[in-house]
Amino acid sequence: MAQQNVHVVLWKECDQWVAWCLEYDVASQGDSEDHAMAMIQEAVELHIEDMSQEELERVFIPVDSTPVVRETIVRATAILKR
Repeated sequence: MAQQNVHVVLWKECDQWVAWCLEYDVASQGDSEDHAMAMIQEAVELHIEDMSQEELERVFIPVDSTPVVRETIVRATAILKR
């Protein structure tokens, strides 16, 4: 069975953990970090399971290093009027 390493970003949103796979732009969620990781693994596998090699190469966005997540402030005064 072929395998591939992918990068997953996790965060807690209300009472659920959200998992987002960077390489395939697929998201899932779970009740815990471990559950979210299991769910994103399944979601990515289902997402790519029936793809041709050409389709796979078109949707795959390689991340060749360890991602770093940072928070920043954005300004969009026309939209974010508070």
